[in-house]
Amino acid sequence: MRRKANKHNRDVQFEVGEHVYVRIQPYRLRTLAKRSNEKLSPRFYGPFKIVEKVGVVAYRLDLPPSARVHPVFHISVLKKSVQTGFVTLTIPPALTEQLEL
Repeated sequence: MRRKANKHNRDVQFEVGEHVYVRIQPYRLRTLAKRSNEKLSPRFYGPFKIVEKVGVVAYRLDLPPSARVHPVFHISVLKKSVQTGFVTLTIPPALTEQLEL
């Protein structure tokens, strides 16, 4: 049973200074702007630079100040960036109380 469960685990380590993409699910985070169709929203945002390693499986990222998301992410939601030229897909702005962007 353990072998079957561990088959899907990935052994990934990141270094401070590397760039990673973050998988953010907009339907779970209410601070992200609503889209007309969440199914078509991007799955990964970034790339963002790793600032420090927090514990064994968590990393603090250098997010823009406009992002209203906690900057520490579990390793399971990070994906290594292999590009040399970066095109950053920013985290969408939060909705105001009047539901305007």
